[in-house]
Amino acid sequence: MGCSEAQGWGSGSSPDEPAWPTPSTSPPAWPSPPGSPAPRPPAPQPPGPPPLPQAPGAPRPQPPGQAVTGQPTGYPSGAPGAPSAPAPPGSLGPNTRCAYHPDRLASSVCRSCNQPICTDCMVQAPVGWHCRHCVRQNAKTSPVVRYRPGRPGVPSLSQTPVTLGLIAICVAVYLVTSADQGFVDSDQSILDRFGVQGYLIQVEGQWYRLFTSIFLHVNITHIGLNMLSLYIIGRAIEPALGKWRYLGLFVVCGLGGSVAYYLLVNPLAAPASALGITQLSAPAVGASGAIFGLFGAYFVMARRAAANTSGIIFLIVINLVYGFAVPGIGWQAHVGGLATGLAITAGFGLARHRRGRQRAVIDGVVLATTCIVLGLLMLLPAGVAPT
Repeated sequence: MGCSEAQGWGSGSSPDEPAWPTPSTSPPAWPSPPGSPAPRPPAPQPPGPPPLPQAPGAPRPQPPGQAVTGQPTGYPSGAPGAPSAPAPPGSLGPNTRCAYHPDRLASSVCRSCNQPICTDCMVQAPVGWHCRHCVRQNAKTSPVVRYRPGRPGVPSLSQTPVTLGLIAICVAVYLVTSADQGFVDSDQSILDRFGVQGYLIQVEGQWYRLFTSIFLHVNITHIGLNMLSLYIIGRAIEPALGKWRYLGLFVVCGLGGSVAYYLLVNPLAAPASALGITQLSAPAVGASGAIFGLFGAYFVMARRAAANTSGIIFLIVINLVYGFAVPGIGWQAHVGGLATGLAITAGFGLARHRRGRQRAVIDGVVLATTCIVLGLLMLLPAGVAPT
């Protein structure tokens, strides 16, 4: 016996095809248990407003959660890379399209402009994801991040030409000094002729000794330890400061160490001066004052970069204690170079937010001011504060 349309079946396309049931928008009614009250019929709903007629060519309404395709406000028509439409802040539905690629589904929302973006537009940031347009805009206003101590990776040798040049100069001078002690004068060795000697600087005006002593060394152990320290600390500082700034720091720190030795060491030998005989004390040579200045510069740069400074503090303390404990080491030059390096690098920080010519001028003023202060200290007599 066949079913009729009155029994709830729809008619098929032909009499031989079966008619399928029409889907219902409400769940099927389950039979009520015996004795339960009869369910109330649903309240009649008022008829909704009739749909408004649309003009020819108007865009069809999109389903909920999908971005409307069109030209957004603030972007010129036809501009490359312009987003299709701004999405509501923080909204990301299942069918939301990328603001810059309307043919792709969005995967996240930009934290800066709240635009939906796809995986190709997503740029990872410290907080959330940003679109490439916002990243380019922020890069124009963000400060340049320079190399700082503590970053992973060791600079290559091509990034430290000044450090290698200073090591080559010191080694060449040492070879000449060890080969011929009477190269300048048959009565004086090169160390006596160019080392720091307070009496000759004050009386004879031999100021060049303050600079030439930086590149002189006594023996192989002396130059070996100094050049190893210069190689290690120079590779960490030179890429951050640049060639000329780093060279100026090295030379002025060496000058600071020589000035400290000039002021703190008696230029005359104590036993001979008591007898009225003018006998000069041993001259001071070595690049350790300049190297201690580089230690101080590294400490300031690491503190400014919020890096760990326990290692450099331990290295400075160990070298200072060694200089105090072992006789024959000019710890005065170590202290002077360290103080000079701290002061110069702190002055370099005044121009760290500037670029180009302005920063070069400010850093040059810092070096020049330090040299003027050291020059004024040289007006004092030698050994004014003997230790």
